[in-house]
Amino acid sequence: MKKILSLLVVSMLCLSLAACQSKPRVDIGYSVPDTTNPFVGWLTGEVNTRAEKDGLTVQIADAAGSATKQLEQIENFIAMKVKVIALMPVDPNNVQAAIEKAQKAGIKVLVAGTDTGVYDVMMNMNQYNAGEQIAEMGIDWLIKTFSADGTEAGLTVRPKVIVIKQTGTIDSTNRSNGIIDKIKAWGKADVVVAQGESMTSADATAVMENMWQQNSDASLILTYNADSALGVNEYIMGQSGVDKAKIAVFSGDNSDPIMEVINKSPSNESIFRGTMSIVGPTIDGVQVPLPDATYQILKGLADGTWDKGAVITDAIAKTLPSN
Repeated sequence: MKKILSLLVVSMLCLSLAACQSKPRVDIGYSVPDTTNPFVGWLTGEVNTRAEKDGLTVQIADAAGSATKQLEQIENFIAMKVKVIALMPVDPNNVQAAIEKAQKAGIKVLVAGTDTGVYDVMMNMNQYNAGEQIAEMGIDWLIKTFSADGTEAGLTVRPKVIVIKQTGTIDSTNRSNGIIDKIKAWGKADVVVAQGESMTSADATAVMENMWQQNSDASLILTYNADSALGVNEYIMGQSGVDKAKIAVFSGDNSDPIMEVINKSPSNESIFRGTMSIVGPTIDGVQVPLPDATYQILKGLADGTWDKGAVITDAIAKTLPSN
């Protein structure tokens, strides 16, 4: 009887060990605020595709907008002993201790999109300038649409502009301020800054519904990010009696699904007419597309070969319909 019990215990231990050994190792833990965001979903998917080709395993963790949940994800990645954590912070002010804990465990950390002050590599862009360029696209469209001779002096109306900002982080505040400062400095439009803020399509739809009650004469809406612009687009396209050729929304961030919407704007099947794209950084004198650059950094951190610096600045570009 004892022999049978011993054999059973050994068998169970073997099965347990086999189960542990069969569990795939995660090389890169990727924690992001919201994978339903078109830009975030696109970028994480592209990075994962590149990793799979090299035999690296990426686990994408969706924090669903919760800073607390994101901290739990980081703790989980530390326990899993991943090689690298890629982090797009929900709250850049509360992740420092978690990042330091990961680093003490020998895990490299890439922070993308905002400056947390603690990282192995940070990828970021000039957020204020991105906001300025979002406003510039809007100004150019207003001149083209409402000018008798193609110049500012030829404007036939004084357009109304709605700005939907986001001030949840330093970087989102900087971009929002860039939008507001630029459009106000132009001085040829009446600018209304919404009290409500937006990071998501649903939030933007709710903000627009409130704003539209008193500002249905607006010709231009500028939003912090493309997900918000999609919400604005959906709301306005659903309004009857609106001349869709005389209204536009411009924003920041890009992906293939976003471009599908923007490319419908020349026929006024969409009013989302342009966005600021993160082109990607210059590495060794070569412009590298954002997904390739992100993966190049993660792979280099994972295998210990990354030597291109701790701060990587992404280039940005105005992106209009391709047709």
